[in-house]
Amino acid sequence: MGSLQQVVEELKKAERLVLMSHVLPDGDCIGSMLALGKALRALGKEVTMVNSDPIPEYLSFLPSAELVRLPEEVREWPSLAVCLDCSDTARLGEGLAGLVRDKTIVNIDHHVSNTRFGAWNYVEPDAAATGQIVADIIDALGVPWDRELAVLIYTALATDTGSFQYSNTTVSVHLLAAKLIGTGLDVAAINQNLYETKSLAAIKLLGRALDRLEMTPDGRVAWITLDRATLLRLGAKDEHTEGIINFTRAINTVELGMLFREIAPGKVKVGLRSKQLVDVNRLAAIFGGGGHYRAAGFVIEGELDKVVPRVISRAKEFVEALDGRDN
Repeated sequence: MGSLQQVVEELKKAERLVLMSHVLPDGDCIGSMLALGKALRALGKEVTMVNSDPIPEYLSFLPSAELVRLPEEVREWPSLAVCLDCSDTARLGEGLAGLVRDKTIVNIDHHVSNTRFGAWNYVEPDAAATGQIVADIIDALGVPWDRELAVLIYTALATDTGSFQYSNTTVSVHLLAAKLIGTGLDVAAINQNLYETKSLAAIKLLGRALDRLEMTPDGRVAWITLDRATLLRLGAKDEHTEGIINFTRAINTVELGMLFREIAPGKVKVGLRSKQLVDVNRLAAIFGGGGHYRAAGFVIEGELDKVVPRVISRAKEFVEALDGRDN
């Protein structure tokens, strides 16, 4: 149950709120959370913003990023929890998923795999980013746009559309971006922070990742495998893996690209990207994950050397099924 107006009314009624977003945060979830938090504070609301993981270095330039707390830093929890860019409560992380069980949840998201876990669910799978939905909410709240809000929503749009390159870049996305630029944004500065400010460890990790790129004999499936020891040896962080998966899909013959990343002993995070035809949301769902048609993922229990061939086998089935569809 939920619509734009219903969600806006719930937000207006609340005096105190906690905003949450998914683990391993990206530009969309953090930009959306900071923008909605700023808008609600402008209306006199008491807003707490929390994420299970620290803000990545490349997003530290965002206005008010320092206000996002870790769960252990929050002493009082409001009864209304707004979950942003989360397809299910598990994406909040173990600690926050447990905390929201006794809260009234407003669920704002754009993933087609969203489980509608909130008391109020405003889920728009056609939106390019959760930030696009939050922009509509800000307008409905009657909060005027300023440069800080624009930076936050522009970052959400840019990161979830691949700098306006992916197929989710629609007319409405460009119109919203134009509106944001009209506030006086320094788009070049934003892009420099997002894409051209890398640590040496991140560059070394990219080099190691590309050395490990593998492909099926027909060249239609490509993948990269990164173990935990490699990140530790290079002094790299989880956030430094951001964007690596896109190099698998960039190969001219590849339809389906994957990144296998060991995030803990016996636990692997798998990212999936397709170029045109494969519905990777369906592939992710087989392993308990989800996302979008061309971008999805999941976390799976198991040793890296066992997980990789198992997932590749199913991925090849999805690609091979395209041949039958064409006949």
